[in-house]
Amino acid sequence: MYPFKLLLVLWLFPALCCCRGEASPFDFSLRQLLIISNGDRESSAAADYLYQHLDKRNKDRSVLIVYRSDQQRPDFDGATVYMEVVADLVCDYQIINEERKLSIYGKNKGILKWLSYMLIDRLGAYHPLDVSDLPPGYVDFQSVEATVAMGYREPHLLPNTDEDYSGLLFTHSVDRDWGLWGHNLAKVFVNGTPERSLALVDGKRTSEQYCFSSEETFKAVRSFVTDNYGSGERGAAWFMIAPDDNDLVCTCSSCRTQGNTPKSATGAVVTLVNRLAKQFPAHRFVTTAYRTTKAPSTVALADNAGVFISTIDFPKTADVDRSDPAVKEFAGVVSRWRQKTGHVYLWDYISNFDDYLTPYPVLLRVQKQLEYFRSLGIDGMFLNGSGYDYTTFDDVKTYVLSALLIDPSLSVNELVRKYHARFYPVTGALLTAYLLDMEEQCHLQEVDAGIYSSFRAGMLTYFNHKKFLAFYDGLMRLLPKLEGGERKRIDRLLTALSYTRLQIAYHRGGGKDGLLEDPDQRRLARHNNEALARLRSFGSFSGLERYKEEEGWLATYLQEWETLREKPLFANSIRKTMVRGLSSGDVLPEGYLLSDCVGGFPSDFNQGWLLAAENIQVTCTTEDLRSAPVQLEIRFLINARHRMLPPDRVEIIVNGRSVLSYSEADFERIGNLAVLQKKLGSPLAPTMEIRIYKNKELDKSVIACDEIRLY
Repeated sequence: MYPFKLLLVLWLFPALCCCRGEASPFDFSLRQLLIISNGDRESSAAADYLYQHLDKRNKDRSVLIVYRSDQQRPDFDGATVYMEVVADLVCDYQIINEERKLSIYGKNKGILKWLSYMLIDRLGAYHPLDVSDLPPGYVDFQSVEATVAMGYREPHLLPNTDEDYSGLLFTHSVDRDWGLWGHNLAKVFVNGTPERSLALVDGKRTSEQYCFSSEETFKAVRSFVTDNYGSGERGAAWFMIAPDDNDLVCTCSSCRTQGNTPKSATGAVVTLVNRLAKQFPAHRFVTTAYRTTKAPSTVALADNAGVFISTIDFPKTADVDRSDPAVKEFAGVVSRWRQKTGHVYLWDYISNFDDYLTPYPVLLRVQKQLEYFRSLGIDGMFLNGSGYDYTTFDDVKTYVLSALLIDPSLSVNELVRKYHARFYPVTGALLTAYLLDMEEQCHLQEVDAGIYSSFRAGMLTYFNHKKFLAFYDGLMRLLPKLEGGERKRIDRLLTALSYTRLQIAYHRGGGKDGLLEDPDQRRLARHNNEALARLRSFGSFSGLERYKEEEGWLATYLQEWETLREKPLFANSIRKTMVRGLSSGDVLPEGYLLSDCVGGFPSDFNQGWLLAAENIQVTCTTEDLRSAPVQLEIRFLINARHRMLPPDRVEIIVNGRSVLSYSEADFERIGNLAVLQKKLGSPLAPTMEIRIYKNKELDKSVIACDEIRLY
């Protein structure tokens, strides 16, 4: 671009005429600032934006005087900031730092908007600017030519769903940037799906999947794009062309010609993606390497097309072991897709979807894995988190992750400290110490922090309940000292963390920090009542309704606790249970759940239920029950979606002999529970066995049992 080259020469000439050691860096403390551009529409708008937002935040215009012009002022005695949009810049942005001159070139207006706020924050260290609501800057504005690490950047957490805030962070947003996202092709069929757009499976049309080679399908997508997003003149949009979330594949003659097989729809899907990409060169079209489109394409994708690959099976450890079979398989998938497209994006995961509210370490893992993903040629990352639901520490995580997607070399520790220092002046040190300790311990111990981890699993791996209790109590002590925004943010955080406080009590049962004030009194501990009272206020905070992805309503969780308050511990003459798989012979470590006297939550199979995918043998150590008849009670959870069904039969064995046997007909259905209640007249030994045989009606059925009681 001629204006850019001319201005670059003019601006560089004074520096080139001086010895390098004589040049002084740009002085951010100068009290007069002139903001200029080359005068073209986009560059002038970028300069206007910087001026307007800098002026708006200027708390004393007698201390910092800011001017705006697109004309050079040779007599100007202050500092000058030059802004220019350069579409054909070889990097994403360039900064030239000289004495009294700071030149900032960006490939698009989004980059210059982000850099504007970075600059405002930097100037705020020298001038009376209100930067209290801005995420702390991390660009030092030394001379540099830089390209951001990931072309697509989205931490899908609640703060990033604010489109204005995501602009400050220079991140993408599914709500702002996408016309089609996920398995939502149905949106394009505004007048219903034509029959020829339905997949032909086993010779019959089905409404559960689409025919991607159909002309009607192409026309529907084309009309949807044109009517809602135009040809791109209003800004480029992204469109995900993906089959519905099942294993059905259209095998009509046209789809087979394009490469479909009974198990792979990649051929027809990629053909449609390429056709749309050619029709709309300003937009971007992507598909997913998932289920029926996991097999790589056999044809090259268009320049404005690409693919998202899931990391669901990739280890969730910070350090990547390249010899790990899962890592090798993943690298192979990426390599094969890279042979067909220059735009391979990742669908990664940054939340524990079984527990949004208990602190979860992810920052160091993402940073370390970013290095590996970049080495594979990955072009962008969608970090799938809790989305529109609140999760603890989501504000600092959104900030840190957005920064790492731009520059993975940044210090996680420094980013966390700077963020907390700005937004949590009183509690920041405590928040930082707790969060970074969890991150570092998880990294040092090489913990694989699974994205579907029960609270029990978390306590065995990354979650230290003693450190949490010290942190929680520390926040409670600081609460009376807080005010303004910090008070509101900590109120919401503590309300969410009260769930974790209750989880500790529930899983500790009758032990220390558990349910009871005194194990002998059967009275709920005071700390539980306090946590329950705080958690009941969850409705006062936006986004705080669920504690997990699937059916995790806090209102339901609180109802379960109300039931628990009435009877914190069951009476039980079984003192100990050991559970072993009948086929595998393996001892199940959760066997103690069947005699811990704490009932499971019918609303959540992760709350107090032993889960077994095979027939099991339970060895029970009991009190002396030989002198009188006793009552037997066993509860099973029914959850057909997760294959949890009533057992086929239950058998009681005493002294190696089967003495009683019960079938499914003996169970009483109470809501989503199957309960066996029988009075035993036979003499029982101090040790007996109970064998539970899983349901035979469903393949791979699961036994879910919370308690075996004798009383």
